[in-house]
Amino acid sequence: MNLQSLRESSELLKRLTNTEFDLFESLSSEAHLVSGEILFEEGGAADAFYIVVKGKIGLELTSPGRSPMAIQTLGPGELVGVSWFFPPFRWNWRARAFEDTTLIAFDAGEVRRQCGVNRDLALDVLGVVAEETARRLHRTRIQLLDLYRSS
Repeated sequence: MNLQSLRESSELLKRLTNTEFDLFESLSSEAHLVSGEILFEEGGAADAFYIVVKGKIGLELTSPGRSPMAIQTLGPGELVGVSWFFPPFRWNWRARAFEDTTLIAFDAGEVRRQCGVNRDLALDVLGVVAEETARRLHRTRIQLLDLYRSS
């Protein structure tokens, strides 16, 4: 997979300098999921993060005795996973492929380590992760309001 082809559609990759982009490329690998396959489980170690190349990933809320509820759907260019950037580095959702999906996976531990030695990189990554977290919170709020309106 050519990471360069994702640069325009990914907020994270757009913000990186060429040197930072090369670093991210060196820490990336391609992953494939079939429809229904779980990418990560709530509470699991957040040791990677992902950008969707093609397909759809659903973020699901799980609760004992209930079917998982899709809170959001992420598509091409979108960042999958923000928990990898914040201690205790555990997933807050379950992520599942809603269709056959290709992703680029990044080594979260090494990106965190690089952020620890490169303040500019840390600020760029933090900016994207914080913006994405705020967007997801807003989308979840709207979805929950819709859910309660229909009850």
